[in-house]
Amino acid sequence: MSAVSAGGAVRAQPGYDACMSTVTSARFPFLARLGEASQRELANLPISRARAGQHLLSRGDDAAGAYFVTSGALRVYYLTKDGREATLYRVEPGGTCILALTSTFNREPYPAWVDAGPQGAGFARLPAPAFRKMFDAEPEFRGFLFGVLSGRVFELMRTLEEAGTAQMEERVARYLTRNADADGVVRASQAGIAAELGTAREVVFRALRALTARGLVRTGRLRIQVLSLPRLRRAAKLAS
Repeated sequence: MSAVSAGGAVRAQPGYDACMSTVTSARFPFLARLGEASQRELANLPISRARAGQHLLSRGDDAAGAYFVTSGALRVYYLTKDGREATLYRVEPGGTCILALTSTFNREPYPAWVDAGPQGAGFARLPAPAFRKMFDAEPEFRGFLFGVLSGRVFELMRTLEEAGTAQMEERVARYLTRNADADGVVRASQAGIAAELGTAREVVFRALRALTARGLVRTGRLRIQVLSLPRLRRAAKLAS
């Protein structure tokens, strides 16, 4: 069930609960450098929580403000020409969605889709009028937004380059390299990886089978163990 209002803005509904929490300077250091009125406005925003995988925004919706993630993650994705999901980026705690920013700033429809991540998500929304006012009045707020924007642009360039030039085995190897925890474990299903990369589960299965045959990974239920990170990085054609 979508968690958007008739105008497109995310709102609370069953399974999507508002809770008493705040946007804090511990998550968003720029907050401490704002004027007192702006600090109070952001700190008083209600935090809403979405359950794991809950759909929040669709292409064409009105983003209606800036979103500040306080817990979990938001997954921003597009649909390929054959209807498969492909992740553009994730917004994690301390971050904000650049597509929502640009949509709100330019008064244009949201151009992608957003779901809560596998652990759900907590976030606050600064409504559009307050967003524009704070953008005009607060240099530190602008600095935070431009910093997020510049970092995300490079990430999107990398994603598009990989989608257009890298073989699927390389792309899967890069995904595993970037998402392995300290023990070398990636907790994801083949279908989940396929959704991240914008391909079919069968394609991911074949890539994992090839990496397993090379002794680089070992697969299990909802987990993949990286056996040699240096060798996997070479298979991914990533710099050491």
